[in-house]
Amino acid sequence: MKILGRKLLLPMLLLVPAGTAYGADGSDCSKIQKIVGGEVNQKENVCKAEVPRKNLQVSLMGVPVSPELIELGFEANFEKKDSQTVVTGEFALLGEEVNPVVDALRKGGIEITAIHNHLIGEQPRILYLHFQGIGDQMALAKTVRQAIDAVRKG
Repeated sequence: MKILGRKLLLPMLLLVPAGTAYGADGSDCSKIQKIVGGEVNQKENVCKAEVPRKNLQVSLMGVPVSPELIELGFEANFEKKDSQTVVTGEFALLGEEVNPVVDALRKGGIEITAIHNHLIGEQPRILYLHFQGIGDQMALAKTVRQAIDAVRKG
């Protein structure tokens, strides 16, 4: 019976498409990119969306620095789990941008997990907002986009 079981197992495994309901595939990341914008890359089962903020000139201790050095942007990571998707992310914001972003994320069912600074002595002051949520992949992507748009409207 053990030999028969092994002989049946291998062909059965070949019938299950790779990535089925266990993570992102390239089409998931393409759909997310169309909604969120920026650059979306797949790393293992996660679609990593990055939208840089080029509109802010930030100095650290009086020295102008690049957005990349201080993670100045909007980042969101999407991982499909069965029929739902988990999203986590971090946005770099000015003080006056925090409330509109919090409102947009909460309206879409995404929880705020932290708001804090990463640096000391930067100008202008940058706050980092972290979030998480679970739900429909496209609905979460649209909520993230609405939160980014809340910054651009202000």
